[in-house]
Amino acid sequence: MPGGFVLRTVCSAFLLLCLARPVPAQDIKLARMAQKQQHFEIIRTLQPRIDRQEAVPSAQLMFLAGAYSETRNYSRLFPTCDRLQRQIEGGDARMFGGDLSALPHFMRANAFLDLGDPERALMEAQAADAILAGQTSSANAFLDAFHFETWGALGVAQALLGHSGQARACVARLEGVDLGATLNGPQKFTAIAKIHMALGDYAKALEAVRNPRAEYHGLASLLYDNTFQVIPLAYIQARCQLETGRVEEARAGYDRLLRHPRLAEVGGLHWPVLLDRARIALRDGQDPLAEDLLRRSVEVVERQRASIGTEAGRIGFVGDKQACYEELVALLARLGRAREAFEFVERAKGRALVDLLASQKQLGRPGDQAVLARLDSPGLDLRAIPDPAAPDSRGILVAARRELQARAPELASLVSVQDVRAGAIQARLGTDETLVEYYAAGPRWMAFVVTRTALTAHALEAPDLEARVRELRRTLADPGREPAQTRELQRMLLDRLDLATPRLTIVPHGVLHYVPFCALGTRDAALLDRFSLRILPSATLLTFLKPRKAGGGSLILGNPDLGQAALDLPFAQEEAEALARILPEPSLRLREAATAGEVAKGAGRFRIIHLAAHGFFDDAHPLESALFLARGALKVADLYRLDLDADLVTLSACETALSTVSRGDEVVGFTRGLLYAGSRSVLSSLWKVDDRCTRDLMVAFYRNLPGSTKTEALRDAQRAVRAGHPHPYYWAAFRVTGNLE
Repeated sequence: MPGGFVLRTVCSAFLLLCLARPVPAQDIKLARMAQKQQHFEIIRTLQPRIDRQEAVPSAQLMFLAGAYSETRNYSRLFPTCDRLQRQIEGGDARMFGGDLSALPHFMRANAFLDLGDPERALMEAQAADAILAGQTSSANAFLDAFHFETWGALGVAQALLGHSGQARACVARLEGVDLGATLNGPQKFTAIAKIHMALGDYAKALEAVRNPRAEYHGLASLLYDNTFQVIPLAYIQARCQLETGRVEEARAGYDRLLRHPRLAEVGGLHWPVLLDRARIALRDGQDPLAEDLLRRSVEVVERQRASIGTEAGRIGFVGDKQACYEELVALLARLGRAREAFEFVERAKGRALVDLLASQKQLGRPGDQAVLARLDSPGLDLRAIPDPAAPDSRGILVAARRELQARAPELASLVSVQDVRAGAIQARLGTDETLVEYYAAGPRWMAFVVTRTALTAHALEAPDLEARVRELRRTLADPGREPAQTRELQRMLLDRLDLATPRLTIVPHGVLHYVPFCALGTRDAALLDRFSLRILPSATLLTFLKPRKAGGGSLILGNPDLGQAALDLPFAQEEAEALARILPEPSLRLREAATAGEVAKGAGRFRIIHLAAHGFFDDAHPLESALFLARGALKVADLYRLDLDADLVTLSACETALSTVSRGDEVVGFTRGLLYAGSRSVLSSLWKVDDRCTRDLMVAFYRNLPGSTKTEALRDAQRAVRAGHPHPYYWAAFRVTGNLE
């Protein structure tokens, strides 16, 4: 593996130095383990000493960090790197002619590339580069190896962030290093290749890995277990051949990789190899082979709990795991197997959600924490390559997952991909209801139409859909412009579908999460006039929603005091005061009393929670999105720790229905968090809403609610506001997510 090149280089130099001077036997033993790729032996030797709070020198701690890096055990790697850095800064930085100061930084950089975080990878690689800039070969015997590792990570991160000039500058720096008689050729040329891969220049990447010095030969090959060099290099070569049209060579290369007995140990490359070989099979018209390979790639992906690109991230090809699902869904739909295709769409959304929530440290309501802790124990960490000496760990993991599924099914859906059955979803639909689930398989859009008794798949003609949605959003933000795209989007997304029921549930995908479906059509014949609408982030959520709660009071927060007069919301205060006269058993909190603490304190007591405040959606860091309340904010991340028992939570604020949505449809926003926390349904907004019209809409909604479904109450309230303000800006932002009732 690229991260292992530097460790093995250090080990070689270290073992040669052992011949010339006395060295502790333990250090020699660790170096030999590292060269033989005996990572778990290193962990079993050193981690207990750390657990006992014994002193472990930096030279030995380096081996432990390397072992965790090679086994992809990030929960252990980062604390080990932090400890190593503290010891280095405290003066324990030397290892027989080498300065280890840069090592924790480029180890973290590679880990962040694995985890799909090039921004943080760039920061760590830059820190390592700054340290190395002040060193000379006379002061650091490992300088070239450290440069190759640092510049490789730096170049890949720059390329993935779109900084092609800086990435090519890293290639030039690598090419300018004279190898002389060193054994660092594989490290140098692999670093060059992976930057070219990240830049999309596959011909140059292929040229780099075909350099004679890119492999160990002769005596050098005896010093290394080169399994983890051969597999990444073979993958780079096959991928580059495929991208440059050398399909026959690529096919043979992938077949050799699939026959390799240790491919599964390089988990981050196992699924891309299966996916690429499946794409070749599809090109060859071998549908059964392609289906088998794609199903296997999905199985590999779903065995991982965390968002981990592993080797693919480090070598500069950050393949999106969602492509495995996309290709399989498209194939199954083409073969007329709509039910199976739909089930894999739902599994794809589950995978994306697991990926995005993987970094959430305090996930789970208080009662769920104990069982979740079992899944997070080091021996059961699916992000890590398994220890072959602990064959029981997978069985223990399966048992822990089953326990979590039985005790906390909603939490289980957030930490692992669940098996989905279309029949279970259909059984949760009303007889007067149709569910339409959209899915983008690459550039191909499709819609699944689901009722109690039928499930069909439809290919959609939706060219330039993302651009059309962006233009619609721009016109909706300007009440002076007519949103002409509403009719065109209805034609693309709905007109070809058989929608015969009065209730419609929409499950968007990708950019469609930002579409106000109620406004599609024309001003005189909008979808609002044909259906009562609700939105779901995934159809599987139907199996978790609780029935309507009867009885209980209402918590109303309005116009929180944010310390600046410009941020006051006078109509939000009027709205809150009006609702206190409508809702049952109201607890009204205004201005400085409208705090996040009030929400947490009363989380399980109230049937209705209404928050009239400013909201902010952070699409780059969705878990940091927040409602601004007095004396602090209520963040999306906080919602996953609440224990609500509410029938409805209303977010009468700006942008509270928005979620981060990218290729994998990783939908995490206020609505998903509140539904997980225990709310049966959420009423929220898609854009910065008009203060006065929002007051009128909310008052009408709650007046309509007794004796009506939430979707019907919202529909009638939107029509009432539309009568005085026809432009969708004033009435179309709000949507119901969750239970209809």
